[in-house]
Amino acid sequence: MQILIPIVVIAIGLLGGQALTFSQSTLSFGEQRPFVVGVVPVVGNGVVGGVAVDATGVVKQAVHREVVAWQTARRKALTGVAGDVTEPSKLRKISLRRLDSLLAQHASQQKPLPAEVLTLAGLLHVEYVFAYPELNDVVLAGPAEGWTVNDAGNVVGTSSGDAVLQLVDLIAALRTTEKLLAGELISCSIDPTPAGIKELTRLTHGSRRSLSDQMLRRMEQAMGPQTVTLSGVSPTSHFAQVLVAADWRMKRLAMGLARSPVDGLTSFLKLLEESAQQKPQTMLPRWWIAYGKQPVERDADGLGWRISRPGIEVRTAAGRLETNGRIVTVNESDPLAERWAAGMTAHFEQLAIVEPVFDQLRDCMGLALVTAVLASGDLLAHVGLELPMLLSDSHLQLATHRVPITVASQASAVRVGRAWVVSVSGGVELDVPRVVNAADVRAEVREVRRQAIPRNMDSWWWD
Repeated sequence: MQILIPIVVIAIGLLGGQALTFSQSTLSFGEQRPFVVGVVPVVGNGVVGGVAVDATGVVKQAVHREVVAWQTARRKALTGVAGDVTEPSKLRKISLRRLDSLLAQHASQQKPLPAEVLTLAGLLHVEYVFAYPELNDVVLAGPAEGWTVNDAGNVVGTSSGDAVLQLVDLIAALRTTEKLLAGELISCSIDPTPAGIKELTRLTHGSRRSLSDQMLRRMEQAMGPQTVTLSGVSPTSHFAQVLVAADWRMKRLAMGLARSPVDGLTSFLKLLEESAQQKPQTMLPRWWIAYGKQPVERDADGLGWRISRPGIEVRTAAGRLETNGRIVTVNESDPLAERWAAGMTAHFEQLAIVEPVFDQLRDCMGLALVTAVLASGDLLAHVGLELPMLLSDSHLQLATHRVPITVASQASAVRVGRAWVVSVSGGVELDVPRVVNAADVRAEVREVRRQAIPRNMDSWWWD
């Protein structure tokens, strides 16, 4: 079955920008009182990717005390687990039917979920999706290990240091199914206002002023606050916040607002300075994160799927400023912008280690593929599985996170001749239809599915 599910996440922000924050993970059942899952109540403002948002919706860099408070609370909620679930496994399996039943049981008893449920039994990523019509079940499988909370408050594997999957992200991904099939875009954007762009253009047009701190502050003032918009996926979800936080980090690296944590990756503005004789073809470069080489394989019956861990590719295009102050993306790119995109792509694996938000992004991209796989063959209906807790907000509600409303502009620019070069946009683009529709048929996927069939009917996970 072919699907056309355009999922696009585009973030636009002039001169930097900031992101969303992680808040509480409360779940509520029906009309009963919400019960605690993980780190609640909210500790400070919450932190995702090093950023936080205040009660008025203003996004900012998280301060040290917020990070420490969040780290302490998460360690209290998610560590101290022992037993088989903390042992490394090459292929841990999770029954969605049993997981849904477990959620219903805890919700009806107003009983907090244990750490192993919040961390999906230590799964690092989903490598396989198996459907079993005879058991009315779908099984997710992938490598797993024990977990810990690092100094930045990220939940990572104790051996690999990779980000561990989160239940809240799986739920958020699964709940995009209807919108996905309807063709609604998942998008996140940090948008400069047309009025702000006009004012910045007026300030910098033909300016020969030196690039001083005073000039940069005047540019920030001219641009004013930017507007944050989320659609397609719940804007209050941790999933959405990871997307925005990763884009924010990428743009700060591109613009030299943050020092690169890995050798060999310089900023785009540094490339411009080093190539002073080469005038860029566009004053408004745009970058976005997308799936790279992403093989998806399936068996002949479409009941077994293998998802390789998402390869990441950073892409670029040019922006054109319209007379009304709006920026339109055109089908062009600049050699220097392409060079920076290639460098970011080449260093993504290293970045994912030192900047865990990029690893979390890759996990969310993988979960989007899981959702697309389930939708492509209507696998849940095929096996007779409803999953009311995982899929229905009326049965199980994810708590609302603080949603950002505005972002203060941060200026970082280079003047080439009489023109100012500024970074105006970025984002994440998840082209799941291209990936899933291009799945190759592999006989070995069927064999792995046969071996992974649920046998222990008492546990929601097994090795």
